[in-house]
Amino acid sequence: METITKEAVRALVEAGGEEKLVELFDEDPSRIRRFLTRLCYERDEVCRLRAIECFALLSRERADALPAFFTEIIRRCLWEMNEEGGNVAWSAPEIAGAVIAGSPDRFGAYFSYVACAALDEPTFGPSLIAAYDRVCQAKPSVVQDFEESVRALCERL
Repeated sequence: METITKEAVRALVEAGGEEKLVELFDEDPSRIRRFLTRLCYERDEVCRLRAIECFALLSRERADALPAFFTEIIRRCLWEMNEEGGNVAWSAPEIAGAVIAGSPDRFGAYFSYVACAALDEPTFGPSLIAAYDRVCQAKPSVVQDFEESVRALCERL
């Protein structure tokens, strides 16, 4: 087993090394989650979006084997969105949305919680719109109840 570093994870994300990332995830899921989450808050938009896509990939590939692990990612995102300590987890809706989109039959019911937590917080608007779009592409019925709200959010932004 090789040592998994944040630099190695970043390099894989930037290079599109999804297969290797899944292998490393199998070795240490928590470490990969932690490093990917950090990348989701990068100023480099391309890296940030690729890291978010990695959450969808891992959910798609490993949610059947580790459903509680991915549920915990969604729970952490919801907690971060409601955290009152001054931290702003502006990518949290998008991370949760990626997990949901990766396995919508398993995690689709969580989208309503993500949407409700994000709709009235302007900081989360762009991330919620991206999450909505991603989940809608995966399984439109999961997000259909939020179409009007997200459309109104788009008009406000």
